[in-house]
Amino acid sequence: LPPLAESWLVAGATTLGANALVVLGNPGAVPATVQLSVYGAQGVSTPPGGANIVVPAGGQRVVPLAGLLLGEESPVVRVESSGAPVHASLQASLTRTLLAGGVDQVAPAAQADTQVVIPGVQVVTTTQGDAPGTLLRLLSPGVDTTASVPVTALDGQSAEASRDLPLVGGVPASLNLSDLAPGTYTVEVRASEPVVGGVWSTTGFGEGADFAWYAASPVFATESVVAVASGPGATLVLAADDGASATATLTPADGGAPVQIDVPASGATGTAVEAGVYVLSPSAPVRAAVSYSGDGALAGYPLWPAEAA
Repeated sequence: LPPLAESWLVAGATTLGANALVVLGNPGAVPATVQLSVYGAQGVSTPPGGANIVVPAGGQRVVPLAGLLLGEESPVVRVESSGAPVHASLQASLTRTLLAGGVDQVAPAAQADTQVVIPGVQVVTTTQGDAPGTLLRLLSPGVDTTASVPVTALDGQSAEASRDLPLVGGVPASLNLSDLAPGTYTVEVRASEPVVGGVWSTTGFGEGADFAWYAASPVFATESVVAVASGPGATLVLAADDGASATATLTPADGGAPVQIDVPASGATGTAVEAGVYVLSPSAPVRAAVSYSGDGALAGYPLWPAEAA
């Protein structure tokens, strides 16, 4: 993930039991000045704690999200940097009464877009009472719009009926996806106005539960070096971009045998991978992510194309 002048964090909460930290890293040679804007139920705010945050060259700043907007169930944070681009992420944890509900580190989205693709979403459980097991959070930063949300299973054979979600400009909204059967899905969002989005999913609501936030994946169109972190059930998920099929070659950087992956035009495919560094070469643009799922463990992150290792 490259440092960015503007990015969006679609994750976290500042309600009872939730803890979220905005982490700002500056890999550059000059200081960066960052502005944090938070979108919530009352619209957008620019709290004093998010203004003119100086991140030193080669340094890091951590800002508690609760210090920016307290009591918010569905916040979205816009990160704007001047002087130097920064890498923004969000560390989120959850406690239900005395039970730990999970922890995750969430990747940012680069910008709002009329098409948002989130591959590798793991659906494990459904609901408990009014608590959803899987939830899509969406924001139209500008004006009112309606988002269409088609959902496709990993094998590309079963597509859920597209759902529509009206969005008020500047106010985050949520769509409950807990009616999906357990499995791995690609969640796509299409809107006439630019939007940002992320999906939250949990393994359950009792002791030993975990959750994950799944961020939108950018278009992956060029041969790039990618890293797979160690974790249970690590799977490389490749989703078609704009309905075009593709063939991708995954080659271990240590010289192992390459693997050819066929990506269907109307869905996504997954390949089990070991931890390590790979070269990913798609024949046509795709969306890519690494997804993890195990007993009481859930995680995932998007893959970004890069010209250098």
